[in-house]
Amino acid sequence: MDVLVVVGRTPNIDILSAFVAELKELDARVHLVGTFSEPAIDPEWGLGTVRRVATDGANLDWRARARAVEMHPHERFWAYVGADQEVLRLTKAADVIVAVDTKAYYSAWELARLNPRAHACAGLAAAQRKAQAVRDGVARPPSAEQTGEGDSGQEERTSDIALLLGNEKLLGNKAGAVLARRVPLLPMREKTRVDMTRNLVTGLFAAKRNQAALATASSVAGRLRDTEARSEVLRNATRRALAQGSTPDTLLASAEADLAHADRLFAEQDAAGAAEFVNHGLQTAFHRVAHIDQRMSPLPKRAEEFARLTAASTAASAVAGGRGRAHPVAEPEPGRPRRLLVVTDGNDNFLGLIRNHYESNPDVELRFLDITDYPGIKRLAGNRRRLLDYRLGGDPMYGFTAEQHLRPYLDWADTVFIDWCAAAAALFTSVDPGTARVVVRLHSYEAFSHWPRLTDFSRVDDLVFVADHIRDLALRSVPALTGPQAPRTHIVDNGMDLAGFALPKNPDARFTVGMVGIGQVAKDPLWALRVIRELRRCDERYRLVMIGGDMNTKASQAAAAYQRSFQRKVAPLVKEGAVERRGATTDVPGNLRDVGVILSSSVREGCHVGVMEGAASGAVPVVRDWPFFAGQKHGASTLYPAEWVVATPEAAADRILAVTADEETWAGHGRESEKYALASWDWPVVRGEFDRLFGIG
Repeated sequence: MDVLVVVGRTPNIDILSAFVAELKELDARVHLVGTFSEPAIDPEWGLGTVRRVATDGANLDWRARARAVEMHPHERFWAYVGADQEVLRLTKAADVIVAVDTKAYYSAWELARLNPRAHACAGLAAAQRKAQAVRDGVARPPSAEQTGEGDSGQEERTSDIALLLGNEKLLGNKAGAVLARRVPLLPMREKTRVDMTRNLVTGLFAAKRNQAALATASSVAGRLRDTEARSEVLRNATRRALAQGSTPDTLLASAEADLAHADRLFAEQDAAGAAEFVNHGLQTAFHRVAHIDQRMSPLPKRAEEFARLTAASTAASAVAGGRGRAHPVAEPEPGRPRRLLVVTDGNDNFLGLIRNHYESNPDVELRFLDITDYPGIKRLAGNRRRLLDYRLGGDPMYGFTAEQHLRPYLDWADTVFIDWCAAAAALFTSVDPGTARVVVRLHSYEAFSHWPRLTDFSRVDDLVFVADHIRDLALRSVPALTGPQAPRTHIVDNGMDLAGFALPKNPDARFTVGMVGIGQVAKDPLWALRVIRELRRCDERYRLVMIGGDMNTKASQAAAAYQRSFQRKVAPLVKEGAVERRGATTDVPGNLRDVGVILSSSVREGCHVGVMEGAASGAVPVVRDWPFFAGQKHGASTLYPAEWVVATPEAAADRILAVTADEETWAGHGRESEKYALASWDWPVVRGEFDRLFGIG
């Protein structure tokens, strides 16, 4: 018996050597062909043939060599394998042909076509089973396997065939993809159906047939009875689409399937298992690609569906809490200052004025806790799986450890103010607050994340939002915020020192449009490029100054794709002097002296600090009607004066041309903007809101 092993990459040597030893015990000759590191192959294994295929194109004519360069790597590998005469000779004599890795699947499939009597399979374990069956004389003819005829052995054979069918060349062909997608819908065991679908979905994505992959996963999931199998099939396809930077139609269906399996495990009192699948479901539903790293999100338009997703799940509802507090909030003891604990998790950007104000207030004793400075607390906050396990009735050590870390702070404080409704909020609300009052501030991005769904709001007394439109979205999408144990909600502007921005403008400021912050997809600087092009069609004196660093392209494929598009389109504008990139700076007021118009091109904001700072500097605001909230009850036009807000780049250009028509007009608008900003958002105006919120004064 001859077994031909095809490898596209150097395999695990220990596994390969054990496989060869097992095959030799079956009196088989094992031939290794493909691309691998020759020194890794030990001659003492007794391989019949070790054939390393040339990958420099030397065995191809010049036309084939040129075509190979343009091929997908798996097709290119076949071009080299199929041109190797020694490999073809071994193929004709082979009884079993096995593809070890994904790169080799297509080549093994092609080789099997050249020798129809050979048994084709994928993976060393499958090859070992097949070789055993061949030796024992019980292996069915390959033709029967390929047609799927027969009995209980069908599932294994069909699974092996599916691995070979899951290659990009076959699936890149429309007819081939249609044929392959029918296979997992044939009668078979659920495990085989899941294995087959996993490989088929992988191949369809590799062939850039994403919608077909997602449709296949949905069709197969509808035929699966087992909740775990259904969740795996949908999650595999959904996460692949997200990893490639797009939001799939299966987003909510996948999360729902994960939560359904979590509910089953929760009912079986498997807290750890339920925690794993709640984690899967929330990670999918609130994946950053779906909500953060693109210019659209399904959440604003489908908020109620996201609310029902978690409300309908017994496990997710148990995680969200409703545990309440053991004791009511107590007033401070007479004769001593109010004790205020301010908590954050590595981001204190909006806490400077608050800390300074209360540190200098004799009626307040302030402590500041950044959990990143305390590794034990940080590990607890970041270990989402353990937190979920504890919330579902397991992992008592998590609760004990959290209690040990946080109790001294909670017993000391009269009021705990947690900035950002994220990991710190989820951790603190896992512990009974005692008599301390708990206040949490939710800015913007958290509403699009899983963290509010992990926060026990029955232990939050007051929830602070920075704008009405964010509160609207949170109330629509987080079930715990509208229940009987929901916290009081407030709108309080970020505390900002805006008086320091009122500096004299430089001479060319009237024709300079400025943006502060372009480091996130949500800022949508591409929209701003459209505005500056519109302006320069009318007057080439206009230019755009962009202040801020680049996006983090490692965050996701979606963010990386956006940054590539932006770099490609901004480069010629920089070259012609239409755009100036200033990068990150610590001197925003100084840079704003050059800016006569402050632009917000964002798709979403909580309260756009850059606009408020620009307005305070005397720059005239032009604010895009943020698409995430356009048409809602609240949005940019209710946070800012309506005349500041525009819908399109063309409307933005028209407003800029109107407010900068002449020096006097521009200066007048600038003075009005400065006056409005200082009267609305400056710290002396806002600090009273915090005093009332914390019960101080």
